This record gives sequence, C-alpha cells and structure tokens, in this order.
Amino acid sequence: MARFLRATLSLLFVLAPLVAQTDANKAQVNGTVTDPNGAVVPNAIVKIKNSNTGLLRELKSNSEGEYRAPLLDPGVYEIAVSSPAFAETKLTDVTLTVGSSARINVRLALQAVSTVVEVGATMIDVQTSAQSATVNSNAITNLPINGRRFQDFAVLTPTVQVDNNTRGQISFAGQRAIYSKIMLDGADYNQPFFGGIRGGERSGSIITVPQAAIQELQVVPTGYTAEYGRSTGGVMNTITKSGGNDVHGEAFYQIRDRELSSNSPIFLVKPSETLQQFGGGVGGPIVKNKLFYFGAIETQRSEIPRQTLFPQLTTFTPTPETRAAFDYYKSLEKPFNQTSRATALTSKADYQMANGDRLTFRYNFSRSSEDNAVTTGAAVNPFANAAVSNEGTEKDQINNGNA
Repeated sequence: MARFLRATLSLLFVLAPLVAQTDANKAQVNGTVTDPNGAVVPNAIVKIKNSNTGLLRELKSNSEGEYRAPLLDPGVYEIAVSSPAFAETKLTDVTLTVGSSARINVRLALQAVSTVVEVGATMIDVQTSAQSATVNSNAITNLPINGRRFQDFAVLTPTVQVDNNTRGQISFAGQRAIYSKIMLDGADYNQPFFGGIRGGERSGSIITVPQAAIQELQVVPTGYTAEYGRSTGGVMNTITKSGGNDVHGEAFYQIRDRELSSNSPIFLVKPSETLQQFGGGVGGPIVKNKLFYFGAIETQRSEIPRQTLFPQLTTFTPTPETRAAFDYYKSLEKPFNQTSRATALTSKADYQMANGDRLTFRYNFSRSSEDNAVTTGAAVNPFANAAVSNEGTEKDQINNGNA
C-alpha cells in the first residue's frame, strides 16, 4: 500500500504542470446575467447544451451575476438562462472555436415574456490576450490544399509561411521552424529531434493525420498565453473531429497526373509528380447523447520522375585511355522514379457523463515509405548528380494517441 501511495503521489506531481494546458484545445463561455433594468441576477440557472452531441453543462451565476463554463468542446451550442422571477431566455447558434473564450451577456425578460435569440458572430465578444487566427471545418473541407497535409492550412493565416531551410516546416512570424509548436488535441505533436511536425525527414511532404479527421485549427503566431508554453516560436493548435448524434461521413479520390503538365522548356521533360490520394471518414453515435465514434483513413501515392545527370561529362572529351570510364559513367545517366507511399488513420471514441464531463480517447497511426528520396527541404530537382545506387529508402512510422 505504501508503494502504491508513493507511485500515485509521484504521478500527480508529474502531471501537475500539465493542468495549465488542459484548456488549450477547448473553448469557454462566460458572461453576466442581468434583469431588464441592468441589475445583476445572482443564482440564475445557466444550461449550456452542445447541439451536435447533446452534452449538457448546468451551472449558476454567482453573487455578481457572473457565470463561466470552461473546457467546452468547440462546436455549436444552445444556452438557456432562467431565474424564478423571470422568463427563460434561450440563445441558439452559439459557435465556439478552439482556444476561444467567448463572453455572452444575457438580459432576462419579465416572466410573461420568453425570449429566443439567435446569436451571431457580432454578438460574441471573444476574449483572447494573444492575436490568433482560426481555420474552421468549412475551410478545411473546401479549400484546395495541395497534398492534404493539415499543417499547410496554417500558411493561410497572417505571418505564417513554409521555412524551406528546415525541411519544409512551418515558420511563425519569421522565426525558424524548429521553434514552432504543433499541438494535436491539446498534446504535443512535434518531432523531438528536428522540431516541427512529427513524421521524420518527409514530414513536410507526407500526410501524418488524415485531413478528413481535422475539425479546425487555431494559429497563434506570437504573444500566446501560458497554457501553450514550451516554444519560442508560434503555436498551431489543432483538434480532430468527434462523432455526434447524427451519422456524417465523406469519401474522396484525387489525382494529379504529370501527363497534364507541360514540358520543361530547356530539357523537354515533365518533371512534375503524379500524386494520388484517396480515403474518407465517418462518425456517429453508438448510444445517443452518450457514446460516439469517429474514424478516418487516407492514403497517398506519389511518383516523381528523376534523371541522373553528371554535368562534367557534357564538356569532357574522352581519350582512348578514359573511354571505358567515360562510357561507364555515361551508362549511369538514366531515369528513375522517386516514390512516396503514405497511409494515415485516426480513430476516436467519446463518452459523455451525466454530470457534463466528457471522456475522449484518440489513436493515430501513420506509416510511410519513400524510395530514392534522399533530398530534403526544398523542391525536388528533376536531375540528380548521384547514381541510383547512392539513393536511399526512408521509412517512418508513428503511433500517437491521448486520453
């Protein structure tokens, strides 16, 4: 028993610093409840319900009329406020985004009049101490991102770009990409050695999480608050989808064929790749208002034509003594393909408790294999000054999850 208590206390000590980060991938709503004359209403009952999952959080305003509901999953909510002396006021279509703190003040009407208010974006005062930008699910579904890598959506926001000096990783506000922080569902998703997103040397060009699994992401380039921590660069705060009371799914197939591209004006070849991507995702209820599932899988197949070329041979005139060596190296100047094979899947389960708590499990797996792919960083040159025998094969595999 003593050994068990020591282990438990040690675990709590280790986890204590993580408490400040528990709301980084969540949202919260707060405000003041007042009467028709503007006086505060204490002990008003505030019910906050997720329109998609039925999650219900119930609380009361304090003596100053203030209420606050932290740790809410991003989504669309309905807020109902009531007090014995007043009619119920209901606010619908309250959209909360990842990392946001929305202030919604409620004014109760007389008991004879009930009120329903559709909340628009102009009625929500988002309280954040840092500048941030959010890419929502509608943008992620419809914007044409080349390669379907979820981290590329960050470059649609101000001050964010791809840093080609560090293997195609994301740079915030001009800082090196190795100082950036990538978060997935509130947990760290960085490479421990190179920095930037997980996935090894190829992480700037392959998928590690299906795009169909991404709900939305928040980009905080500078001045982020303490719950993010760790990095001197910016933060990309990403959350994955969950199932709801209705079944929703998608399937897709995309192809970009090099035969549709034009020839290089100098070498008269087609240097562009042929890229195929296919997959989908689906989520829904196991038990309505209580237990939900979600899963997504995506596969990427890429092929880039390359050509071994030794520039010195173009100006070298062989002699009888060097003819054999010249012919040997000339025979190595032949075409080959740089290939990439990547698969990523995400599975998720959510359980809602009667008191408004929510338990979530997510598992993510990705695997990739690249032949003749020693080039890192900038765009691939169609010509290489190395024989195919000097090219390499890289394989990466990720098992990642959180609860």
